Amino acid sequence: MNFFSVKEFFYKLNTLGFILLLLPVLVFLFLHVNSFTTLPAIDDKDQSEALLVTLAIVVLVGLTIVHLLWQNQMKRLRTLNELAKKMDGYFVMVLARHGCYTAALLLLAAGFYLTHSVYFTGMFIVLLLTLLSQWPGAARFCMQLQLKGSERDLVLHNQDLTRKPIRKQKVK
Repeated sequence: MNFFSVKEFFYKLNTLGFILLLLPVLVFLFLHVNSFTTLPAIDDKDQSEALLVTLAIVVLVGLTIVHLLWQNQMKRLRTLNELAKKMDGYFVMVLARHGCYTAALLLLAAGFYLTHSVYFTGMFIVLLLTLLSQWPGAARFCMQLQLKGSERDLVLHNQDLTRKPIRKQKVK
């Protein structure tokens, strides 16, 4: 991605993040309203509990893998020299993480629709709050990438990025 300022970076990041956040919320609300007029597809209590446990394990394992990949990529990003490259990598990582949370939230919404179980609603809300607690901002960006000095000031005060010019090679 090409970002010409820190303000533009966080604007794009937050816009796409909000879209990924609102998608499962709107789907859940739609399915919740439709659940008032339909019967649950899974009536058996044992099947409902099995689905609950299965989806909980899938979500937990999936988000654990995302967390481990996040930690690994953060270590790699901290070693980069240019702030612009750090921002590009962070942008992709945040969108991937939000995408995984969105998929997990959609799974929980589908589980609620199939069973009409309040436990899926609870798990949905907990996961949604977890996503919101990890929302990226300028201070969190500086903390996670351990920025110091001029880079930190640049990010916290929304100043313009300076990029190294790309040299065009002459074709012979």
